[in-house]
Amino acid sequence: MRRKIALFLTAVMAVLSLAGCGGKSDEQAGEDKVYKIAFVVPYIGDQSYWDLVDRGRQIVEEYENVETTLIEAGEDTSKWTSVMTDVCESGYDLIVSGNDTYEYYLYEAAEKYPDQLFFNFDFGNPLDYDNVYAVKYDTAELGYVAGLLSCIVTSSDMEQANEDKVIGVIVGMENDAMDDFIGGYCQAANDMGVQVIIGYPESWTDVAKAKEMTLNMINSGADVIWQVAGGAGNGVFEACAEQNVYALGVDQDQYAQFIDSKPEYAKTILTSFVKNAEVGVQTAVDKLIAGEFPGGAVENLGIAKNGVGLVENDYYLETVPEEVRNQVAEALERVTNGEIEVFSVLNGDPTEWQEIKSEAQQAK
Repeated sequence: MRRKIALFLTAVMAVLSLAGCGGKSDEQAGEDKVYKIAFVVPYIGDQSYWDLVDRGRQIVEEYENVETTLIEAGEDTSKWTSVMTDVCESGYDLIVSGNDTYEYYLYEAAEKYPDQLFFNFDFGNPLDYDNVYAVKYDTAELGYVAGLLSCIVTSSDMEQANEDKVIGVIVGMENDAMDDFIGGYCQAANDMGVQVIIGYPESWTDVAKAKEMTLNMINSGADVIWQVAGGAGNGVFEACAEQNVYALGVDQDQYAQFIDSKPEYAKTILTSFVKNAEVGVQTAVDKLIAGEFPGGAVENLGIAKNGVGLVENDYYLETVPEEVRNQVAEALERVTNGEIEVFSVLNGDPTEWQEIKSEAQQAK
């Protein structure tokens, strides 16, 4: 009996000791929690879109209470269901994935694992799941400003601008998500009376095809060409470097990307129009840590929220005349405050898009 009483008193004293000295409140325990976050992407190293997502991963990896795992699942979508299942069974606090090509597998997993939290860093087809937070980058706004800059440059007396009012854009795939980049681009061209030549290599990696299309555009009078084609866009820069034509980058500062390795590419790139995927990633992780993860919500990140914009690096400031930069800055402000209503292919009337596109492609 004495032994039982002694054991009971020892247990009570241990509990009291923990409460008084080593015990932690729920709030304190939450502060010490390490959040394990998985990033599932097809690959990195595209020097564009996927690398931006990985940059977001690297940013949050620097948090003291975050551990990240990068999973490169490959481009073979037949394997993605199995990959997502394995990730969901691995005990992560948050799974980050998405993009219009791969988000199906995120949603499939979200339905199968309702207690698992997901962040779709770039949705194309939002679905209503309480355990998914998704963001969209306003690529229509991005395209409008890219189109406006292209139109102003081709109409200017800048050194590499010719007398033709023709601009070009190389788009990796022909689908609504990618056309949303160029809906605003074509809208700006129509407003400015400039012709647009559009090329779809139907690939994110076919550099040779993108280069061939770009050379054809240049031969048809284009003197400013925007690449929206991932790794295939290197073919755009190669052609522009050979023909002394202006180029525009996408997703990240592509001038900075190439200035050391391929300076001849970099010197063609007036600026880059970026989807700040790393901003979306950091926003989602911050909300998770704060206990405010907005499951079921979809957020649009446009110019006003720094979701999209153009890079104002030293080369842009040195190469693009101040009067041109001022016109672009004014357009950014007008889009932000709603004075300019930009057409969105994803949200607009398909018939209207075909009309805008057809008008832009006609010779002026």
